[in-house]
Amino acid sequence: MLGLAAAALTVAGAVPVHAAPDAKPLAGTVVLLDPGHQLGNSNPKFSKQMAQKKFNGTTVKGCNTTGTATNSGYPEATFNWKVAKRLKRLLEQQGARVELTRSTNSYNAWGPCVWDRAKQANRIGADIMVNIHADGAPAKDHGFFVLAPGLVKGWTEDVVKPGRKLANAMIAGMTAAGAPPSNYIANQLMISTNTTGLNFSDVPAVTVELGNMRNAGDAQRMTSKAGQRQYAQWLLAGIDRYFSRG
Repeated sequence: MLGLAAAALTVAGAVPVHAAPDAKPLAGTVVLLDPGHQLGNSNPKFSKQMAQKKFNGTTVKGCNTTGTATNSGYPEATFNWKVAKRLKRLLEQQGARVELTRSTNSYNAWGPCVWDRAKQANRIGADIMVNIHADGAPAKDHGFFVLAPGLVKGWTEDVVKPGRKLANAMIAGMTAAGAPPSNYIANQLMISTNTTGLNFSDVPAVTVELGNMRNAGDAQRMTSKAGQRQYAQWLLAGIDRYFSRG
């Protein structure tokens, strides 16, 4: 039974004293999502931009690539873009501030270069950066795995430990939510010392290969709206795991 004071508030039309606003579990967090590649990376008119190269701490690599595609020609860039936009909405519903590394998915646009994508994370003070990709492995391979930064002296000392923590959270959260695990990468984890986007980042960053576009089952999921929603939800589960564990 309500006390007299609470009852009076209710009668007067006020909100009951026990009511509380919906929680926003990611309020105050800043997330940078990188939908890998861009459709225009394959456009010949951008060949000069694509030819740019930089040293990433272990090797000299190019600005960006075209990405892979399903056997029927569905581009990885389009898949990454659609999943990232869905994930952005889900994260914002939980109170996060979210930015994307590109604003279009167009044959008439290129890049940005992978090092500039990482620098964006540094510039906005992102809590994490999640690079969204798909693999182009042999057709028998399927499932997701995560790349985390390895130790490159003078480059990644500050992100190796938090990057591994983020990778482990993504693997645990996504697996628990139902994402099919990789059958060709042990424990769904690959440590990389030559991934430019990871080496240039000064914030915890990972690359998630959501599946293999050359595998019939993965490709069917990747090209459907329902499947793209699933991938976004699985990624959200991983990000939620990271922030909930502190």
